[in-house]
Amino acid sequence: MTEPVIRPVQQLLRQVFSDEQRETYTDFCNHLENGGSIFPLVEQGVQGLVSHYRMNPDDARAFLRRANSLAVYVRRQFIEHSLRGPQAPVTRPDSGLLSMVAGPSYESLFSTHFDGLCPPQALESIASPVAYLIELLRWIEDKIHAIGGEQKLDLHERRQDLKKLLVDFNAVHQAVSALDIIVPVLETFIEENDSEQDLEEALIQTRYPNGLPYYQHWVTLDFVAREHGLSVGNIAHMVDLAYPYFLQPEAWDNDAGRAFTHASRLGPYQRELLTEAPIEPGDTDARDDYYQCNFGALGTDWVNLDQVKFFGERTGLDTRDIEALLSIREFAPTRSANVSVYDSEQPGADESQRSGSVYLNAATIPALDIDYRQGSEAFLHRLTQAPTIIDRYERMNRKLRLDRWLELPSEQVDALLTAAIRAEARHATPEDPWWISTHQVHALGLFQSLRERYGCSAEDFAAFIDEISIYGRANALSLFDRTFNGQGNYRQPLLLDGATFATLPVQGVAELTISQLCSGLGIDLQTYAYLAVAIERAHKFNGTLRRTPAVISSFYRLVKLPRLLGITPVEGVLMLTLLGGESWVDGLAGLPRVHSRLNSETTPDVLNLIYALHSCVSWCKDREIPVLWMLQQVAPLQALAVATQAEQQLFEQIRNLLPAALFNNAGLSMAGVPSLEGLDWLRLLTELVDPTGLVIDLQLPETDYLNRARVRFDQAIREGLGENDASVRGILVERMLGVLLQAREAQVSVARECLAVYTGLDTERGLLVLTWAQATVYQLLSQVSTRADRDATEALSPAARAAEQPDPLLSLLADVRRRSAVASKLELSAVLLEDFLQYGHTAWMAQDDRHLLSIRTLYYLSALGRAFELSEQPAGKLLDYLRQVNALPDPLTGHALRLAQDAAALRLAAFFDWSVQEVRECVSHIDPELKILKTLPQLDLLMRIRVLARHSGMDALTIFLVGNLPEDVDKDKYRFAAERALLSLSATRESVVAFADEVAQPLVKMKCEVDKTEVVAGKPGEKVLLTVTLTDADDKPLSGVNVYWQVSLGTIVPNATDVDGKVTVEYLPGKVMGQETPLFWLDLIDAQQAPTINISDDAETLSFPGPLTAQVPLELVPAGQEVELYATLRDDYRNPGRNRLVRWSAEPASGSSGSAVIRPGQNYADFEGVTRVYVSSTSGGKFIVSAHCDASDKEALFDPITFTETLTHQ
Repeated sequence: MTEPVIRPVQQLLRQVFSDEQRETYTDFCNHLENGGSIFPLVEQGVQGLVSHYRMNPDDARAFLRRANSLAVYVRRQFIEHSLRGPQAPVTRPDSGLLSMVAGPSYESLFSTHFDGLCPPQALESIASPVAYLIELLRWIEDKIHAIGGEQKLDLHERRQDLKKLLVDFNAVHQAVSALDIIVPVLETFIEENDSEQDLEEALIQTRYPNGLPYYQHWVTLDFVAREHGLSVGNIAHMVDLAYPYFLQPEAWDNDAGRAFTHASRLGPYQRELLTEAPIEPGDTDARDDYYQCNFGALGTDWVNLDQVKFFGERTGLDTRDIEALLSIREFAPTRSANVSVYDSEQPGADESQRSGSVYLNAATIPALDIDYRQGSEAFLHRLTQAPTIIDRYERMNRKLRLDRWLELPSEQVDALLTAAIRAEARHATPEDPWWISTHQVHALGLFQSLRERYGCSAEDFAAFIDEISIYGRANALSLFDRTFNGQGNYRQPLLLDGATFATLPVQGVAELTISQLCSGLGIDLQTYAYLAVAIERAHKFNGTLRRTPAVISSFYRLVKLPRLLGITPVEGVLMLTLLGGESWVDGLAGLPRVHSRLNSETTPDVLNLIYALHSCVSWCKDREIPVLWMLQQVAPLQALAVATQAEQQLFEQIRNLLPAALFNNAGLSMAGVPSLEGLDWLRLLTELVDPTGLVIDLQLPETDYLNRARVRFDQAIREGLGENDASVRGILVERMLGVLLQAREAQVSVARECLAVYTGLDTERGLLVLTWAQATVYQLLSQVSTRADRDATEALSPAARAAEQPDPLLSLLADVRRRSAVASKLELSAVLLEDFLQYGHTAWMAQDDRHLLSIRTLYYLSALGRAFELSEQPAGKLLDYLRQVNALPDPLTGHALRLAQDAAALRLAAFFDWSVQEVRECVSHIDPELKILKTLPQLDLLMRIRVLARHSGMDALTIFLVGNLPEDVDKDKYRFAAERALLSLSATRESVVAFADEVAQPLVKMKCEVDKTEVVAGKPGEKVLLTVTLTDADDKPLSGVNVYWQVSLGTIVPNATDVDGKVTVEYLPGKVMGQETPLFWLDLIDAQQAPTINISDDAETLSFPGPLTAQVPLELVPAGQEVELYATLRDDYRNPGRNRLVRWSAEPASGSSGSAVIRPGQNYADFEGVTRVYVSSTSGGKFIVSAHCDASDKEALFDPITFTETLTHQ
């Protein structure tokens, strides 16, 4: 008899519970004995068994201990069972060793049910993250949500986006940033809970917690700029036409402050929070609203803000952070022991109102502190000022946020704010000096620029715009002591006691203060002396200086700032002097001031001076120009006291070559000019040549010079020779003029060759540099000749040596040498120099004096070199462009203006290989009125945009939108700029469009027609009508457009097109015959050829003038001998009949017989209209020869020619 099978769960039930207990838990036992599953019981846990089956908790735990083990076992068995297939899988035939011996294999050992398995990482896997997620959600719903209280927060109410999420492979396995997860969650929550409020506006207006306000568009703009290694302020500088500001007389521009503001990396709403007006005392409603908005203190909770614990909770600070904010306890400032310029206001107390927490205390006592209650609860520790007085809580609110935004320790931010406020107060004390103004924001912007570019520290920057710190913090020494007293105790420290010391050291007298300054700053005595003189003048001392923070800070500033920028202190002071004179030096060497620009005469404030130095040094580094070299070229000229070997070689070379190039009597005699008895021609020509034979440069145009020379020669001939015959004088004048021009050219050649050797430049640039140095060939050669005579005299008589005087020749050569160095360093071509000297100094850079060599001159000449580097086209194309745009008629209007604008943009785009549209965008911002780029400042701005576009991937419009963002909030402008700027970070962003990528349509269609192509030279009233038609790409006429012409054999008066786009001009031929192909062009449009015009003779009036025909021989001509005859074709206007066919014939005269031979019988007249033949006769006789012109049907008859008859010998 078979025993009944007892299920394991029933065995478990009998093992755990006694009979009596099983009777107690009837429902529970019935569930299991009737086939119920154990798994729901295990999932319910102890609490579930107690609540559902009223089981004793101990019994429930005893059951679950064994039930868990059983559940794990059963589940494992189920999993293993589900992996098996119903039958052994079919395997492939074995091969190799397995075909000989049956060994173990996976297929033979396991019967895996592969058809029932899912792929690896599949979402439907029971071990996948999806299965875990679903189990977790079920657990939350069954175990947590079911037992929650009345105030429970439902998961799907808090995460209303959760059920809408799509669970797919990407959602499970793709890596995404936390930001991409968090932002949609917050958006959905806000939209579902407050759909009426604008999210962007809410983030802007909300100020609590301290991470707010948050302005998405500014954050985007700042992030994009950071990604490109820039700030929005950098871009604002780049799009400013007045940049770089060191070229401006006041180192300032209207956009400079706005650029500083954006460089601070503070958004408009952050700046608004910092600079808003303080709450008026007694305005309790405004006070309560302020605390609620900025500290999140609802109702009357703000009264607890003086509690350290509550204040820390509201601001996110711990105790040490608050102590650091207040500069107390271990963060308290410690004044240097070497300073005694003022006494402590509260002996024995911390001086946080003077260092560390100056701003929040408004530099007043008693300073804000914490009242610690020893042994009391933490909430009893209180600030020493109640929140009913709001001023310090307001400043703490602004200061804490600024600390976070700048990511700097509290004391460093305080040093920055304090320095900027004090610098502003030196110029004019504001009504509320200890509240942040736009000047402090500008200072923060400059600090951020120096910090990011050079790693400038906050305490250094504070010393640059104020004074060096004399306070340390905890165990750290003050900046003053670390600089001047950090060498240990082996020497006497530098004291700040207000005592005087000599500005310059006296020989033989040791000056300890000077030695301490030199040692601390790492400078030599020569550098110290250079700086000390500037500091003495700036502080208005006389012969002495004082050991005060202001004076010592001036030394620190003039040394550390240039070194931060990568130059020497002397170079820094010299650069300021050359840029703006003594007033600029005084701005840094004296008491630093921060102020607004009042007028063009205002001395730049310290912020502008620092930025001017920074931008000037940056320019030199970008162009690879040594700073010292640049300063030497523009510094006042220092001539050599004595000539060096190079000058001596120049003098020797000129002395050797010059004699052969002089204008003298010998040269005139060789030219056929009679000599003067007892007189010298040079004495009569003193206006043209000097007594040594050097040709004087009259600084006249060539035509005027030649006319003047002819007049003087004619006068000299009348005076010297007494010649009254004008024709004779005219011949002599031309001979003398030829000698003069030859001498002038020879002397120019001497100077050219000698300067080429001296300067190391080519021959053309050498002469141009001489002109640039405000000298002429005559002046150079004259001074060299004078020096040679003086040297010869001194060599014969040393006693006659004159006292040492400045030699103008050496000064001239020093100037030539430095300008040659500039031309060589900047690679200035001869064409560029010639254009600059002729018109460029005025047209390109508005510089009236073409001989002035300044930093501004160097900058813009180097800008041209940069333009050439950015292009692969010849430099001459850009120079041609500048020449043509500056020759445009003024004013330009209508179609002419539009065509010039399009042509200018097209040529610039082709030169810089950039999109025409991008160039147009740039030019429309650079010159909104004319929209034609004409000057080097404009070209420099275009290149900055071009380089930035290539670097960042932003187009020109985006760059201008970002660079022109206002300081005040304009949401549309910020949004539009941010959206466009963000595209530059796209992984699939398009590269900058090049000129070659565009299919350019022709700007204008030009067609030229003529009424005829044949005209007669010299004929009155003869003309050709040329009609030019101009249309645009759409075949619409262009009116008012000037059409220019170039002809050589005639004249054309240019004119502008009419309303039909047509212009008809008259071509008036001259007196010279030939073939003419007129060229016509438009402003900035390349020339085209008109139909060819033939300027010839008048065929109908051609004849053979008698005086121009050959005379026949009067005597008899032997038979067989040839006689040369010629005739000349001329029309009525004296034009030769070139290439006209002439037929010759010879007829026997009356009463004569025989025949004559003409060779050739017909021919064409030559260039002069001459036709030439040879006549002979073997039979003898008398013949009349005639020449016949087919074109005019006219002939010429010659006198009879008689040939002797041939003798017949018997």
